[in-house]
Amino acid sequence: MPFPPDEAKLVSIFIQTLLYGAYMVVFILTMWVLFRKRRDTRRPTHDPMVYISLVMFAMATTHIGINYTRIIRAFVTFRGSAGGPAAYFNQLSEFTQIFGSTVYVAQTLIGDSVVLYRCYMVWGNPLVVAVPFILLLGSTACGVGILYSFAKVVPEAEIFVDELQHWIVSFFSLTLATNIICTGLVALKIWRLNRAIMSFASRSYRPIIFLVLESGAVYSAALMTLLILYKAGSWFQYVLLDAISPIVGLVFSMIIIRIGLGITSANGSTDVADTHRKEQGKRSTLPPIRFVGPGGTGQSSTLATDNVNHLELQPVRTTHSEDGAADTKTPCSMPSSR
Repeated sequence: MPFPPDEAKLVSIFIQTLLYGAYMVVFILTMWVLFRKRRDTRRPTHDPMVYISLVMFAMATTHIGINYTRIIRAFVTFRGSAGGPAAYFNQLSEFTQIFGSTVYVAQTLIGDSVVLYRCYMVWGNPLVVAVPFILLLGSTACGVGILYSFAKVVPEAEIFVDELQHWIVSFFSLTLATNIICTGLVALKIWRLNRAIMSFASRSYRPIIFLVLESGAVYSAALMTLLILYKAGSWFQYVLLDAISPIVGLVFSMIIIRIGLGITSANGSTDVADTHRKEQGKRSTLPPIRFVGPGGTGQSSTLATDNVNHLELQPVRTTHSEDGAADTKTPCSMPSSR
């Protein structure tokens, strides 16, 4: 076998350690952004993004801790047992295997729930997220099925046996579909808003659309690669499987950081935006997006730089007098999202 499971786990723990180190730095910066770079009146402890970030980081930390425990047990404690480390990694009913898989499934479902929550907050229509919500329920059922099969599978059965393959393929396929659909819906909503206001606004939400698509593409590409490797029966799937744990946290945190620090906003880059503002003079400008709940209640996280104001997902039309000066602002109609 060109790439046995014991070698795959050594490579996977190396890759996971590198990604976890990057995630730790990003997590610290995320906490700084959530606690410092905000202008709304809510206290940081009332922001759900703070608690979600903490839970995601705790999950990633627990997962890598379990993997290090399994590496030590395989190559130190059970190195002289029959089959060696490879046989240990094939013991799917072993406690650390089931515990690590439980943490992984829980982190994946939390990440999918956050994506679904963002989609709902953007659209404000539960019917729009009905299909992703059903997919999330299916992912939850498949995750439970995976853990149950691990506990009941025959000793030393490989991860690729048919009894497990149906659950595992279904779990990752449903997760992939949930992320693609929710990412597409969020991008579509922002694109429709951008299209409605481009006739009177000097800037657009295109950078935010690209941010949403980029973040979704990274996670979706990792899931797609994992599915291909698993169906091909490659033990290299362990590398992708363990890498996804910090990737989920990285993708989630980078959205907060890039918007909170103004790296990605309706203004584009800061320098370009400032130059463009000077050239446009008194032409109407576009504040950054604020995702709010249905009915206008601000339930989600709001991040901003020091020189911008918030705008809920309701574009405002600015009327101009003959000399080009802005006179009044009235809400403009939006294409129906229902």
